[in-house]
Amino acid sequence: MGVQIIMDRSGDTRHTFDTSDPDSVVRADERFQALISKGFRAVALGRDGNSGELIRRFDPNLEQTLFIPPSRGG
Repeated sequence: MGVQIIMDRSGDTRHTFDTSDPDSVVRADERFQALISKGFRAVALGRDGNSGELIRRFDPNLEQTLFIPPSRGG
């Protein structure tokens, strides 16, 4: 089971996907690509309190991916 966590102004939204279900993985990949194209940064969350790693390609084997929205200048 994978989790995509999308940060936004109201907190976060979580989307789970079943890594053994090809359709679920395709939808998760599409969500990944859509968010990256909007300027979100994707971070593979570290295990055991380790810091996360910035990623640029969808990896269905990651347990949790955090999406950080683009910075807005003022």
